[in-house]
Amino acid sequence: MNINTSFKCESCGAITNCRIGMSNRTEQPLRFCCPDCGQPIDIVIGGKSGGVSGAVQIEAEGPFDDETNFVDLHLDFPVHFGKYVMGDTPFMRAAGRIGTDNIQVHSARLRQLDETYKSFGVFETLLKFYIREKWVPFKNAIEKRFGGTVVSDEMQDRNAALYNAIAVMMWPFARPGQASDDIEQYMDVQLYLAQTHKPAFHAFIDEILKTEFLKNLQVACLGIYPRILKAELPLRPALFLDFDVEYQNKAIPMRVSTDQFDTFKDLYKDIAEIISRQFVLVAGLNNLLKRGDHNAFKPGIGLTKSGRDRTPKNLHAFTDIPFGQKDDFIDDNWFAFGDQAADNQLRNAIAHFKTDYDDVSQKIIYYPRKEGMRQDKSEEIHFLEFMRRVLIAYREMNRLHQLIKSLFYYHYLIHVAENAG
Repeated sequence: MNINTSFKCESCGAITNCRIGMSNRTEQPLRFCCPDCGQPIDIVIGGKSGGVSGAVQIEAEGPFDDETNFVDLHLDFPVHFGKYVMGDTPFMRAAGRIGTDNIQVHSARLRQLDETYKSFGVFETLLKFYIREKWVPFKNAIEKRFGGTVVSDEMQDRNAALYNAIAVMMWPFARPGQASDDIEQYMDVQLYLAQTHKPAFHAFIDEILKTEFLKNLQVACLGIYPRILKAELPLRPALFLDFDVEYQNKAIPMRVSTDQFDTFKDLYKDIAEIISRQFVLVAGLNNLLKRGDHNAFKPGIGLTKSGRDRTPKNLHAFTDIPFGQKDDFIDDNWFAFGDQAADNQLRNAIAHFKTDYDDVSQKIIYYPRKEGMRQDKSEEIHFLEFMRRVLIAYREMNRLHQLIKSLFYYHYLIHVAENAG
């Protein structure tokens, strides 16, 4: 269903005609900025806080003319500004871009989000119970709120219940089929090392456990899941782009119906920093596979043109290497890092330098280089593309979280038993 309406900006009085495509979400918060003055106009349909702010809703005079500002809004698809075309609704435009089969897959993801978004807070509490080792309320939440089972008080069974709940809740954001393929690869690597370099492999596990590196990484990953769920609204059109081949070939400017860049900009930075630390596990396993010692990097891999050898002396030293350089020290990497999984320049700009955001165009200007007092060399990205980068980075973090999960399982099921024996 679509609603045609008009809004008069409270700041400048400009009128914007609006066609709103209805999502199935009970409460639908929508936003656009007045094209004339940039005043944010918020529309909430359904729920307890329904209404309009930043503008006055006025009676629409249809069909819409070409002289008045026009916007197509929909929570689930990219926004369209420009000329009004009767019948060219947000849904029809989206179906034309990706096809009806892909629309059905996209709709299945959204249906789960529509059904579960009111439980996001309960899920966050569940993760906190696990992190704080509150096992009685953790078990109660798993069984009463998520329909799962904690078979025993053994850590492997608590982990199984935790990761089943994560898989169900986070399914809409997953890349289809990725998890099973990754877990199979991780288990193959660990079983191979257990057969060929068992003492060295167990020394690696001992180090990442005794330093609490593995546990701290797990906790960091668990902290990202609620933040992804809180970014559900601007991630909906980013999920749509999974199927948009034209967009993937060339990131054309598109906008979304809800945007708060300042709210989500640190999310990208924090995910990238977690991936940087996860790469320590990748490097340690790579060293074991190639040289039978998790601390042994390929000799001379860090040799510079000036003759300085920057090869890490051990895995501890590798941990402090900047993310953008880590892959340079992993020879013939066994792990295939995803394309666009983390843009180090964008991460640096958010973390250390400067970003500017235009609410009207939803364009982000960022300055990724150190330029002293000057800031001349800028890059730009639209908010939708930024949220797409967040989604891709999240998926890579989640892939590597599966490695953390599999290392814990190896520890619980094999490593502990052999140490006890």
